[in-house]
Order: sequence, then structure tokens, then C-alpha cells
Amino acid sequence: MISHASFQEQIIIALRDCADLESLVADDEIRESQYQGTEFVYPNIRVDVRTQIPEGTSPCRLKHSIENFAVIATSENDSSLECEQICFQIIECLFGAQIEDATPSQGPNWRCETINLIQFNAPRRMAERIWRGEVIFRGRVKETS
Repeated sequence: MISHASFQEQIIIALRDCADLESLVADDEIRESQYQGTEFVYPNIRVDVRTQIPEGTSPCRLKHSIENFAVIATSENDSSLECEQICFQIIECLFGAQIEDATPSQGPNWRCETINLIQFNAPRRMAERIWRGEVIFRGRVKETS
């Protein structure tokens, strides 16, 4: 099975490389969901890698898996419009994308053939002027080494 850290890192790189997100969110505000820094700005994006499920029943089932993850956008504004625009750009950037890590720092090399959109949770108010939207994806991952 592949490293969650490796998968999360490649999703973050893909989001930072997305030209349409550059005008909405600063690169240093696209981070892992476990980020615990005390200084951040809105809007921001966090990548939350959730579950990795082995696929099939053959002896190589640990080399093929399904990776589930969410990308969360938060913004500070009078309305949810900015947060929703960011969520739609996240979908445009990742839906159907192919990613890989040929030199992971942990675990084997891998490739994700196609990222599929599972669910878009529209922005909801978290506090006064704070909005949170969530886009949930799934990808089939195969070890390549």
C-alpha cells in the first residue's frame, strides 16, 4: 500500500499547479489538513486523506487500492460565494486528473489513473463570516515499483 503522506503531497502539488486556483488562494495556504500552524489567512485549502482500501482478492491486492480524500476550502466573507468558487476550481483541477509519485520519500512508487468526484458539500457557515466547503474524491491507485 502507498504512503498517505506521499499521496497527500501529490494532491497538494496538483492544487498548487492549478492556474485557476492561483488567483483565489495563495500557494502557502494549500496544505495538509493536519497543519497546526497558528498563522494562516483566508481563503485557504486543506487536503484530508481519509481511507485507503485494498482492491480485489488476489495476492497483489495490497498493490492496488482505492484512495478516498477530501479537499476543504474555507473563506472569510459576507457570503459563501468565494468559498463556492474555490470549491468549483478544486473540482475543475482534480476531477479526471492523473497523478503519480515516481520518487516518494516513503513507500513504493505509485500512480493514480483517474481521480473521480464523489460528492460536493456546498459551503456552510462555521462562524460569523467563515465558510467551509468540502469536495470528496476517490482514486484508484496502483504501485508501479
